[in-house]
Amino acid sequence: MAARCCRLRGVRELCVLAVVVGSVYGEGMGDKAGGAREDSVRVYRLPSVEVTEELGGMVRAGGRITVVAPQRFEAVRAMSVEEVLRTVAGVVVRPEDGLGLRVNIGMRGLPPTRSKKVLVLEDGVPIAPAPYGYPELYYHPPVERLWGVEVVTGGAQILYGPHTVGGVVNYVTPVPGAGPRWHVRALGGEGHLWSLFGRYGTLVPESGGGILLQGLYKQGQLNRKNTGVRLGDGLVKAWTRLGEGQQVLVKVDAYNEVSQVTYAGLTQAQFEEDPFQNPFVHDTFAVERYAGQLRWEWQTAVGQFWLVGYGAYLQRDWWRQGSLIRQRLPDGSDTLVSADNSADPGNYPGVRVLPDPHRADGRLRRYWFAGVEGRWHHEFTLGTVSHRVSAGVRLHGERQHRYQIRAQTAVGRTGEIVEDNWRWGTALGAFVQEQFLWRQWALTVGIRGEGIRYRRLNVLGNAGEGVGGWTQLGAVIPAVGVTFAPVEQWVFFTGLYAGFAPPRVEDVIDNSGRVIELEPERSWNWEFGVRARLLSALALEVTAFRLQFRNQIIPATLAGGVLATLTNAGRTLHQGLEFSAELDGNRILPGSALRVLSSALWLPVARYEGERYSILEPQRRITGNRLPYAPEYTLSVGVEWKPWQQVRVQLVATSVGAQWGDDLNTVEPTPNGRQGRVAPYTVFDGTLEWELPSWHVGLIVVGKNLLNRVYIVDRSRGILPGMPRRISVGLEWKW
Repeated sequence: MAARCCRLRGVRELCVLAVVVGSVYGEGMGDKAGGAREDSVRVYRLPSVEVTEELGGMVRAGGRITVVAPQRFEAVRAMSVEEVLRTVAGVVVRPEDGLGLRVNIGMRGLPPTRSKKVLVLEDGVPIAPAPYGYPELYYHPPVERLWGVEVVTGGAQILYGPHTVGGVVNYVTPVPGAGPRWHVRALGGEGHLWSLFGRYGTLVPESGGGILLQGLYKQGQLNRKNTGVRLGDGLVKAWTRLGEGQQVLVKVDAYNEVSQVTYAGLTQAQFEEDPFQNPFVHDTFAVERYAGQLRWEWQTAVGQFWLVGYGAYLQRDWWRQGSLIRQRLPDGSDTLVSADNSADPGNYPGVRVLPDPHRADGRLRRYWFAGVEGRWHHEFTLGTVSHRVSAGVRLHGERQHRYQIRAQTAVGRTGEIVEDNWRWGTALGAFVQEQFLWRQWALTVGIRGEGIRYRRLNVLGNAGEGVGGWTQLGAVIPAVGVTFAPVEQWVFFTGLYAGFAPPRVEDVIDNSGRVIELEPERSWNWEFGVRARLLSALALEVTAFRLQFRNQIIPATLAGGVLATLTNAGRTLHQGLEFSAELDGNRILPGSALRVLSSALWLPVARYEGERYSILEPQRRITGNRLPYAPEYTLSVGVEWKPWQQVRVQLVATSVGAQWGDDLNTVEPTPNGRQGRVAPYTVFDGTLEWELPSWHVGLIVVGKNLLNRVYIVDRSRGILPGMPRRISVGLEWKW
């Protein structure tokens, strides 16, 4: 099959091509494997990211790439980005608060807690507080800011790094000048939800550029009583031409959130009393984040060059009220078991965790990171073989300040300083990748190198004199991929690549400055898949994968334990299948206006291997046990129907299989709620849209968890329920 490629000479072309393809779901499979159309090529040019997807042929990026295009992203009518990610095969999202404030993303059976196993980007730049030394996502951009998403698995991950064990999720924000000039949406509904969103974007012909302004205010109740959020978000993007073949893009964004939310989950007794209760009414969580990037692009005869500078500051203050551990006796009375703020409430029958009126802990965090990255891409042909060569290098620095105060009242915000820690990380990463394209074949070979240096200072250590230490580590990460398209309607692809993820600073340097022998995560990962179109109406993709970890790192708290440190889980094995399909009813019965969109993950194997013993009971061997929070299956099925041109109805069913809450694979729930089987659940969401084209106005009705099912999503720190039913109504104006 002849390769088809489209090169952008300027951002103006990007504004056009980025919104082509109409409604493309999940895998972006509208015409990937046949039935090519005029719009069968999409090219995304983002700071530090280049994803070329050839819908009529092979995806020649060295790995599997899933694109949720802007039209499909908007059609989901998501209250959180979790609802969008669930439509991508292989992605497992564990809900937490119902509005996507803290998103937990896992891939192919990897633990989803705080998305630490996934490299999450926004327009090509990491969004984690400290991407190398502290990847936990305590901040996440609101879904209203985003325009699309790209999910990368396989060897293509080496273009980004440092984390290549799970996958890459890149959120795409709107491009200046693309889409409608004005976009305003107001939404309100159950749970005291109120949201006002506005966007203005336009081209500026005089400068050969464009500008985009975007803002959001949102408030509402979360998934439990005595919880809620108020947040504001703003984004400014602008680009301009500098001369022949040169252009510059500037992006600045700001985010502010104040939430009433607690860390503590429920014990079994509390869940049975009221699954949505939250006794910790004085717990608060506040986030401020400011970020920016400057990108310069230069097209020359010897290739295309990108140079990106980026930086971010994040302030995260979480005040948690102290806890009292009480036990309810058979006569109905309560007795105090302990006044302890640890993560372990014990496993007494009838145990309940209640707030302590005489204690609050403020975990105050500050994070800074900045970096510069340069990339080069060139294409040429030698004989009958086409070549695409890409190379890049990145220098990155980050700093953390962790400060903890213990107050003597539930609402106190001053008191004894119990932690004062500084942590630094410096990293140099580089990659080179070459693709060989010959007839129906494409071979991609690449390698990435990472060198990291960590330093830590405990200001309170050594009797107040301070104590610290430093260490360094490095890795070489290879990848190879092959695609083959024997006919227009079929594409086969396979790849082998190394997985790598560095440990956090605090996990390799302890409070005394001692270096801990905690190895980075390393794995060998393989995938094989086929993409096809059958009878012009059905597009399918099936991918088999195998992730074999030499040393997977699993948080003890995730496994139901009482510790707060990370542990070497040793060898683990993940094997399964990913499946996605799109059925276009209009191609079978013209005028039917019916589409069925589905994605699924089947994970029969996600187990401990080698000699491994439980965190909970060190004498018990758990080799062969299933990994915690790795459901055997996930399934998302969406049905879209347009009975009239201006009306669209959508129903989405999401099903998640059973999961284990601990490494012992305990079946019956324990009194503390932290161990036991997490039962499977299925929820239904629905959307009704009615457009009035002459007024540029649309009416939106959105329903989440329509059957109001009560289900458990997490046990790692006590039982956490899923979001109850929420119905919202909104008006949207586009012009």
